[in-house]
Amino acid sequence: MGKESKIRFIFRSILLIIFIILFIIDKNKIINILNYNIMYKVKIYHLIWLYLMIETLLLVIPYTNNHSYNGKLFLKHYIPSDNYDEKKLDKYIKNNNKHAISVFLAWIVLNTVLFIIYFNYNLSTSYIFLVFMIYYWTDMFCVNMWCPFHKLFFKSKCCNECRIYNWDHVMFCTPLLLINNFWSYSLFSLSFFVFIQWEYMIKKHPERFAPMSNKKLQCKNCKYNCRFNKMKHLKSKNYISKKEV
Repeated sequence: MGKESKIRFIFRSILLIIFIILFIIDKNKIINILNYNIMYKVKIYHLIWLYLMIETLLLVIPYTNNHSYNGKLFLKHYIPSDNYDEKKLDKYIKNNNKHAISVFLAWIVLNTVLFIIYFNYNLSTSYIFLVFMIYYWTDMFCVNMWCPFHKLFFKSKCCNECRIYNWDHVMFCTPLLLINNFWSYSLFSLSFFVFIQWEYMIKKHPERFAPMSNKKLQCKNCKYNCRFNKMKHLKSKNYISKKEV
């Protein structure tokens, strides 16, 4: 979804590669690095926790959320469309809700299987961090490369229209439930709040989440340099060039 997401994707890709290399060499190295004392009992995992908390907090505060794809729940990202069909909007929202339930159930099943494997094989905490890193990286992979939710469930035109965009934090924080401490539980709790806030606002203000009722989500008003917008402009150029010829 533009330059910012590409930078995040590259950053997370580098982190994942480093993590996998360390995991292969020695799983204990990961724990040792995370527990490394920087100064005054401040460890590396404290800084990671702080970064993730800030990253999540920026989503829930209207003033700091400056993107329509993850901020369309707020009034600042809503430009009302004139004379939209409320029945069509209701049908659109209900259809998206059905797909959202399917995604939610699939997510529960996937993580239940992973949790069962973790407990049955008595795996170390390093495996939890590995799953977390894969989830964390996949979040930006979906935005920048290929999204199974877009292709298999919602069939929405782009991320700006995505029904479950703000589910990402609760999704990649799910494995942290297996780590019994304040840092992991607080991260999951805040991400779960983001999820609840998102779902509540869809229920309260469905008009903000549909292109037919929110001009900010329409392609003609989109300023993001995403891969879908590029395709739209290319098609437009090809059409013009053919017409001119």
